[in-house]
Amino acid sequence: MAIGVEILDKLQLDIAFGDSIDGSWTIRTDSRLLVVDDDETKVSRFSDDDNDEERALVALNCRNKVITLLSIDHALIDNHEGGIADCAVMDEKKLEFVEFKTNAYGNSEQSIRENFEKACSQLKETLSVFSNKLTSIGIDLMDVLVVECRIIVAHRYPRATAIKQDFRAQFAQDTHGINLLFERLVQFV
Repeated sequence: MAIGVEILDKLQLDIAFGDSIDGSWTIRTDSRLLVVDDDETKVSRFSDDDNDEERALVALNCRNKVITLLSIDHALIDNHEGGIADCAVMDEKKLEFVEFKTNAYGNSEQSIRENFEKACSQLKETLSVFSNKLTSIGIDLMDVLVVECRIIVAHRYPRATAIKQDFRAQFAQDTHGINLLFERLVQFV
């Protein structure tokens, strides 16, 4: 049963995840897209409100290609023990798993590290779940798409550049080279 969205069909997510895929994805072709984690529903969504930019992933889509938002936490997968990434944003070449920590607070190095550790754990668990589900139907996610992971924090959150570098290096080592990014801007070209 095909979904009708090229990348979702290519990944066979309807087979890998069954009926839970229904209602968990949205497509847009706008040149600039905002993705937020909705405070009320706890489900990631596209936003047309420019006031959301401070807490959003901003996706630039200069060719107006089909960009798919797959809401994962509380949508595709509900109540996953230990947590799971909030969403994935993808085109036919690249998939970005995203964990929003826009409500995270704390200025101490310890609190920053704890927030990043939790986010990294959720992203790694998401990679594991998707890899296992897709491998079970004969698809290697890394062969189909370039995969990256992102942690999105609020603008007011401390920069913590050295801490981010530590987490990037450890994440790449733990995930066999997958990039961990903290930038809220992603380009689909």
